[in-house]
Amino acid sequence: MQLQQILNDYQIKKDFKLNNRIVLAPLNIQSSLFDGSVSLNDIVFHQQHAQKVGMDIVGSAYVSPSGNTDYGSVSAADDKKIPGLTKLAETIHDSGSKAILQLVHAGRMTNEHITQGHEVVAPSAIKATHGHVAMPKELTAEEISDIIDEFAAATRRAIQAGFDGIELHGANTFLLQQFMSPLSNQREDSFGGSLANRMKFPIFLVNQVKAVAKQLADKPFIIGYRLSPEEIEAGGLTLKDNLMLAMVLKEIGIDYLSLSLRQYNQLPLTSDKLQSFAIPDIFRKAVGDLPLMVAGALNSPQNLEDAHADMLAVGSKLFMDPMWPEELATGQSHLGAPITGGVPYSNVWPN
Repeated sequence: MQLQQILNDYQIKKDFKLNNRIVLAPLNIQSSLFDGSVSLNDIVFHQQHAQKVGMDIVGSAYVSPSGNTDYGSVSAADDKKIPGLTKLAETIHDSGSKAILQLVHAGRMTNEHITQGHEVVAPSAIKATHGHVAMPKELTAEEISDIIDEFAAATRRAIQAGFDGIELHGANTFLLQQFMSPLSNQREDSFGGSLANRMKFPIFLVNQVKAVAKQLADKPFIIGYRLSPEEIEAGGLTLKDNLMLAMVLKEIGIDYLSLSLRQYNQLPLTSDKLQSFAIPDIFRKAVGDLPLMVAGALNSPQNLEDAHADMLAVGSKLFMDPMWPEELATGQSHLGAPITGGVPYSNVWPN
């Protein structure tokens, strides 16, 4: 895609147009108050970083205290948070961008300090092999239903706060991915075992939040889904399984699919037959005309043009230089130097 096309308007769906195809990736900047309330630092960050992008995705808003992914994350877990979320959405809109709230439940990827004493839960009682995490309790079927209700309630709060949509965080080994993965989901009921069973949680969840949006939103409201294409651990979630999930998500009506990648054109590791094809190209074949977003090392004009996607989620580069899209349009940096290349890897990654 040519740079000029990237910088032009892009229509995701009817009556939902972005100023350009560059998206502020969902960064968890961990600047919220101790109870998850929106802070002044949150407001200032998004005021600065939403000015030149088509869409600003606020990262990792947890839907319940037990689902908090890290200290300083934003909360969408109770109605007391709506005023702060409203101010945040207004700030993003005033800066000229669409405002999306990414909703997450950590599942087993957290601990009782981060959840402030709330029990850590997961599809199965299997402790994660990385991170400062606790041994989780296996969710009952009733508790699974409760979490779906919590996502629905958080969607309602996003609508009341004036956001233009939500993104369901099904990537980075959080709860949605845990239900999909054979490594973390070893249930023996209808939510575990076969791929069809492991897909039930994300499918039920998408259907529920769509119903909330249809009932409550009085303006176009989009629902995106972010996923990690595969797990590299032996016995983990495969590309094949996630391709099936992506096709089902398209059929039930998500508005865009976001791929959480380290490199925008990376090759798959869990499919010998497809290992010579870039992951975004593989998903494009699977989902057809469903709007596709990619992330990962999108830090130069050439990388943006080479990425095969409808929307380009930029993290590190925009974190350091929120005026970058304008600089791309003029060919000059804010310091007057020509735009030539990218930036080295940093520890600021999309969530």
